[in-house]
Amino acid sequence: MNKKTLIRLELKKNKLNTYIMGGIIITIIMLGFLFLFAYAPLIEPNDKDMEIFSGYNNLIPLFGVFSMAVFCVMSSVMYSKFVIEDYSGKRPILLFSYPVSRKKIILSKLSVVSGVTIISMIVSNLLVFMTFGITENFIHLVGKDFTLSIMLKVVENTLIMSLIAASIGIVAVGIGFIKKSIPTTIVSAVLIASLMCNIVINTSLSRVTMYMLTTVMIFVGIVFSIFLIKKVNVMEVK
Repeated sequence: MNKKTLIRLELKKNKLNTYIMGGIIITIIMLGFLFLFAYAPLIEPNDKDMEIFSGYNNLIPLFGVFSMAVFCVMSSVMYSKFVIEDYSGKRPILLFSYPVSRKKIILSKLSVVSGVTIISMIVSNLLVFMTFGITENFIHLVGKDFTLSIMLKVVENTLIMSLIAASIGIVAVGIGFIKKSIPTTIVSAVLIASLMCNIVINTSLSRVTMYMLTTVMIFVGIVFSIFLIKKVNVMEVK
């Protein structure tokens, strides 16, 4: 059985309707937060603390890390269902009875959740900013035209943050897998995402530094993927 077949089986087994609906709700809420972020400097124009919300150069990375944190949590919730539950109690007996290597099964689960996380975040963020860009023609919260170059910055930032979100999700499920704990998985995702938010928001990261940070997170995600594969391969069902 090849990897594509396993991925299709995972998608069929774990119906994505709930997560799609969750993604739609997240998108609507995120749009509201973007309007709130853009409106914040108009409340107190002379408040220097509000400068973090002023202009697209500040709004895009700020919204990016906020979105990353939200989709990290969604990723950890999915991993709790796809991985933690399936490898807890007596359930692994059924998994290990399949004529498929354990490595392929866990890799298909990681691929599905990572893929859904990345695609959902990209679609959500682009829809949010396109909607916001259209409305800017009428309400002018930012005071600057929403141009193609700004949209390209949104795309670049979203791609970077979605890869980081997917990587954090893998790290979180790796930590949660040690004790087969759903709360540990979700809390780990929240804590790591919070740390990443502080790093990005409180430090002036250049484009090169952001690419380096993304590369490091992807590497860490790969390391935890290998860790999960090894744990599953030596796992015994009692």
